[in-house]
Amino acid sequence: MSFSSEKQLLIDLSNGHVDAFHSIYAIYAPRLSRKLFQLLKSEELAQDVLQDIFIKVWEIRQTINPEQNFAAFLFKMAANRSKNIFRANVYNESMRNVIGQEISYNPIEDAMNEKDAKEILDAALNTLTSRQREVYTLQKLEGHSYQEISERLNISSSAINHHIQEAGKKLRTVLKNHQNEILIPLLSVLFKKYFF
Repeated sequence: MSFSSEKQLLIDLSNGHVDAFHSIYAIYAPRLSRKLFQLLKSEELAQDVLQDIFIKVWEIRQTINPEQNFAAFLFKMAANRSKNIFRANVYNESMRNVIGQEISYNPIEDAMNEKDAKEILDAALNTLTSRQREVYTLQKLEGHSYQEISERLNISSSAINHHIQEAGKKLRTVLKNHQNEILIPLLSVLFKKYFF
């Protein structure tokens, strides 16, 4: 595709033309998908990140500069998100090790902290719509694939992704107010409730 053709697509995209967005997706998604698979070594994870990137492209469409290299912009987003996933995985593994040690100096206090954490988690989940809670729990907390959720709930992958994005925003808002006081108990509740 010539630079002038890409530039016009990006201008149309910034003006909210859905056809331009679909054209850009068709042009770049296959290459970006291959790159993400190379980085993440997981087809499912690569597709999740791919969808996240293009959702972000749509959200920031008015700020994209059509004069700049759009391919480089996309691949930089892919690299950054992949790095964030690796960092999160390392952090989660560290938290599993901490939780697995089950160090406890005051069982009563620990039980109270865990009870408080569970209440906060449940309260956060209750701020979601019933469909958001259902989809978020199946995908993020129970580990079901998009395909499994799609077949189970009879909804599209794009709908699943939308519910997860919206749920994530709401949960981050609710949970960030409690992150310092109950981080370890809350993680403990999550692992016990959804992984053991």
